[in-house]
Amino acid sequence: MRVAKPLRWLLYVAGGLIGGLLLILTLLATVRIPIDLSSYKGPVEALASRALGRAVKIDEKIVITTSLRPIFSLEGLRISNPQGFEEGDFLKMKTAQIQVRVLPLLLAKIQIAKFSVDGLAVMLVENKDGAVNWVSQMPEKSESGQPPPQPAEKDSRLELSSDSLVLTELVLTDITVDYRRPDLAETFQFEIEECTGTMLPGKPFNLKMKGKLLQELYVTNIEIGSLQELVEENRSRMELNTEIAQTRFTFAGSLDLARAQKSLQLNASVAGDRLDSLNRLLDLDLPPLKSYKTAARLSIRKDRADLSDLIIQVGKSKLTGKMTADLSEAKPEIVIELNSPLVQLNDFDVGEWSPGNDNSAKPGNDAGREKTPETVMTKTGETGTDQELAELLSPEVLASFNARLNVTANNVLSGSDALGSGALKAALKDGRFSVDPLKLNIPGGSFSLAAVLKPDPQAPEASLRAEMKKFDFGVLVRRANPKADMGGTIDLDVDLKSSANSFDKLMANGNGYFDFSGRLENLKAGIIDLWAVNVLAAVASGKDRKPSEINCVLGRWTMKEGLLRPDVILIDTTKIRICGKGQIDFKNETIDLKMAPTPKKPEFFSLATPVEVKGKFADFGVGIQPGGLIGTTVRFIASPVTVPLQRIFSKDLPADGADVCGMAIGAEDRSAKVPAGCR
Repeated sequence: MRVAKPLRWLLYVAGGLIGGLLLILTLLATVRIPIDLSSYKGPVEALASRALGRAVKIDEKIVITTSLRPIFSLEGLRISNPQGFEEGDFLKMKTAQIQVRVLPLLLAKIQIAKFSVDGLAVMLVENKDGAVNWVSQMPEKSESGQPPPQPAEKDSRLELSSDSLVLTELVLTDITVDYRRPDLAETFQFEIEECTGTMLPGKPFNLKMKGKLLQELYVTNIEIGSLQELVEENRSRMELNTEIAQTRFTFAGSLDLARAQKSLQLNASVAGDRLDSLNRLLDLDLPPLKSYKTAARLSIRKDRADLSDLIIQVGKSKLTGKMTADLSEAKPEIVIELNSPLVQLNDFDVGEWSPGNDNSAKPGNDAGREKTPETVMTKTGETGTDQELAELLSPEVLASFNARLNVTANNVLSGSDALGSGALKAALKDGRFSVDPLKLNIPGGSFSLAAVLKPDPQAPEASLRAEMKKFDFGVLVRRANPKADMGGTIDLDVDLKSSANSFDKLMANGNGYFDFSGRLENLKAGIIDLWAVNVLAAVASGKDRKPSEINCVLGRWTMKEGLLRPDVILIDTTKIRICGKGQIDFKNETIDLKMAPTPKKPEFFSLATPVEVKGKFADFGVGIQPGGLIGTTVRFIASPVTVPLQRIFSKDLPADGADVCGMAIGAEDRSAKVPAGCR
C-alpha cells in the first residue's frame, strides 16, 4: 500500500532530523569543538557555592570541549573561607582541566580520565576554637565515652571498594600551601613543584609529590584508602612516606580532616643515617648520631594522648616503651614507661659536638646556618640552652602538670666493657620534682641517687643523696685509651640539703657533706714526686729505677651554709703524701685551697713547696703559697743537717698508703684526727 504523500514528507523530515542529530552527535563525539560558557558563570558559581557551603567565584572563563571525553576548563577559580573565619580565600587556582568519560555516567559512575591544575594556592587556617577552614561543616561531637576509631592494622590493604569514582591521571603543578593558627608567629609554608596521582579500582588513591620545604628538597608518596570516603565523610585511611634532608618519615593510620587535631590515629616512624642532617630544616643543633630510627603508634583524642609501641634505636642501642597524657583533669597527668634491652655507649659518640655550643662549623653540620646573638648568649651570660633549662625548671612550669617516669636498662656496654644495668623512678607532683631512686649496677659495685627539687618562692626545697661503691675506674680509662692498663675503684658519698629554687643554687645554700675516695692501680705519679723527693738525685739518675705510683686519693668535705671545708683531702703516692686545707665558698663563688707535699721518708734537698689555688670560680690562679718559697729554701739548705735527725727520730709513712687509703667515708667519724703527714 502506498503511503500518503503528507505522511511520506513527515517521515522524511523525521529521518532527516534523526540523521542530522546523529551527525551532530558523531561530530561532537569525534571532533573537539570548544564552547565558551563564560556567560553561564553565575549559575555555575551559585551551584558550586551551595554544594560547598561557601562562596565560589570564577574570575576568568569557562570552556567545554566536546567529545566522548569532554574537557571542562576553568580559569581564575576562587573558593572563600567558610563562616567563622576571617574574610579571604581558602583556595586560588589559575587554571584547571577535567576530562570526564561520558558513557560511565549512564551507569551512575564518575570516571575522570585526567584532572590537571596549574598555579594552585591553598591557605589552611585553624582558629582559636580549633575549627579548621578546609571542611565546610564540623561533624557532631561524639559522646566522651565513645572509643576513638582504631588505626589500620599493619597488614591491611588500602584500596578502592568499587569503581564508582575513578581518577586515571592527576597532574598538579606550581602549588603552594600555607598553614596558619593563632599560636604561630609566622605562617608555615611549603611548595609542591609537581604532584601526580591515580585512583584506580582495586588500588589506593596514590599521590607522588616533589618540591621544597624550608629550602630542603623533598619527595613524598601518599596512599589514601578511598577518595570517595575522604570527599563525602572527611575521613579515610592514609599512608605517607617522605624523604627530606637525608631522613625518611613514615606515617600510617586513620585520617579525620573534620576533627583536625582532636582525633588522630596513626603509626609513625622516622629514620636516617645521620641525625644532624635535619639541622637546617628544623633550625636546631642536633648531635651527629648515626643510623637512628624511631617509631610509635600515636592515638590522640580531645582529652587524651597515647603513645604506644615506642621504639628508639641508635646503632645497636634500643629503647622501647609507652606514654600516656591525660588532659581531662584541671592538671594534666603524664605517665612514661621506658625499657632499654641494650645501651652501647659507643653508639652515642658525638665527637667534638656539645649542647649549647656553636657546632655549625664542625663536620656534618650546616656551616652556613646563621646564629643570632640571642641563640648564642643571653644578656646575663647564659647560653640559650641554660636559659631554656631554667625556664623549664621554673615553679610555674613544674606546677602546671603532674608526671611519673619509670626507666629500666637491662644491659649497658662501653665497647666490650659491661657497665651493668639500672632503673630510674622519677615523679613530678604539685610542683615538686623527685628522683627516688636511681639505681645502677655498675662494674664492681653499685650507685644510687635520690634528689628533690621544689622551686617554691615561699619554701624552696632541694636535696641530693648519692652513694657509689667500688666503681671500676678502669672502665673510664679504657674509654679514653683502650690500650691503657690503669684501673682501681672509686667510692662516693654525698648528702646535701638546701633551701634553693634550682639545683645550680643547691651548693650556695647547702648543708651536709661531700666525700669521695679512690684506690688507683698502675697510675704513675711521675712529675708529682719531684715535688718532694731528692731533686738532685732524681735529675742525676734521669729516671727512677722503680717508677712511683699513685696509691689513692681521698676527700672528706663538710658543708655549712654554702661553705665547703675539707676535713681530709689528700693524694697518696709511693713516695709522697700531698695534703690540703682551705675552703670553697659557693655563695661568693671563691676558692682558697692550699696543698703541701710530705715525703714518705725524709729526703735530702727536697723542695716540698706549698702551693695554693685561689680566686673566683671563673678566674682563679695556681701559685706558691706566701712564705712558702722562703721556707722551702731554708729546708733545702738545711736538709743535710735536719734529714739525718728526722730519719732517726721519725717514723716513715707506709709506701702503700695503708694508713689512709682504707679510710671510711660518709656520715660517721666526721671529726677523725688528721692523718699522719698532713700538717
